[in-house]
Amino acid sequence: MFNQPFIHAITNEHQEERCLQSDLSTIFLLTGNMHLLPDQVYHFQKKGKEVFVHVDLISGIACHTADGMKYVAEVIAPDGIISTRSQSIMQAKKCGLKTVQRVFLIDSHALEKAVQTVNKIKPDAVEAMPGLMPRVIKDLVGMTKVPIVAGGLFKTKDEMNQALQAGAIAVSASII
Repeated sequence: MFNQPFIHAITNEHQEERCLQSDLSTIFLLTGNMHLLPDQVYHFQKKGKEVFVHVDLISGIACHTADGMKYVAEVIAPDGIISTRSQSIMQAKKCGLKTVQRVFLIDSHALEKAVQTVNKIKPDAVEAMPGLMPRVIKDLVGMTKVPIVAGGLFKTKDEMNQALQAGAIAVSASII
């Protein structure tokens, strides 16, 4: 699903130019509002970037509803979405968008619940957070049939490479 093992995670407008100048092909857009996102997404796509919008973080729209997701698909028009909400993932799939289910693995119960949800909802990929946990990434890869993206708390390329070696297909980070 992702052409490269590194994904640029954009958390503010100051990171956009650096992202556009990089050779990374995929962007996780973790900021924005419903009025500005259509132009932002189009600008990135025009530069050859594949854009995934974190719909839980869009101000002004309820993306877990059919109408909200239809707006995302037709007006914002990203290549895919990221969400922690199963409802948003299901609505996005109905709209033909690629989906990344973001899961926070804070303990073994969270891991168990995430595996159940992923196996039921079947997103295109899972973003396991925090990404600094190679053993847990390896466990998650073994328990699901869904590609895993590791994200969060990375400080070095070595840490990112450890996540890839554990079985993640890509790493999202704002430090790239």
